[in-house]
Amino acid sequence: MGEFRLHALAINEVRDVFGADDVLAAKLRGWALEAFPTPAQPDRHVGRNHLFRRARRRPHIVMHRAGSPTERTADDLLEGRFVAPNELVKSWRVLDLWLEKLSWGTLTTSCTRREYDALEFELARAGVPSYLGLNRLFGGDPQIPLRPAPGMRVGYSRASHVEATCAALDRAVPYLSDDNVRNVRALMDFLEKFPSWYDEARAAGRPRPDL
Repeated sequence: MGEFRLHALAINEVRDVFGADDVLAAKLRGWALEAFPTPAQPDRHVGRNHLFRRARRRPHIVMHRAGSPTERTADDLLEGRFVAPNELVKSWRVLDLWLEKLSWGTLTTSCTRREYDALEFELARAGVPSYLGLNRLFGGDPQIPLRPAPGMRVGYSRASHVEATCAALDRAVPYLSDDNVRNVRALMDFLEKFPSWYDEARAAGRPRPDL
């Protein structure tokens, strides 16, 4: 079973995370610290003299849960540094958090590879051209420094392509099986919100969202 995380956010705003200015970096660090807190833990050392056993505190030692993102994880992303293979999952947890916070909307759904391929095949049979299929919708190169983690697929589509794909999916719905209609409707419900998000983005002085 695979999980899809779709964010409505301009691709340039995604790229701005890497090498973020001071204002944006402070906001992103705050979100990361809130989601992945790293409280300082006192380290106690007991003296050998059994008559005068005392605990010495070293409060600057920070303990992290194994596998949990750290402040260094966030710093590496914000500076656009190389991320080691064993740190990719942590880094994507942080980046996904940031994208959800910055985005106008997020859709989370899941399906198996077999279900995905079957849906793509049925869409093609219903007349959806390959350039408007799911592989193309999720297949653009986002051109960001962070590589996908093992087993992960990362992509994006421009706003104009999102609109065209949504229209093509709508035309295909009458020819799909019941299970695939439900899946496509859930995706379309998300994609159909983009025009309203364009208006909100314009009012906020931000670029209109991509996928």
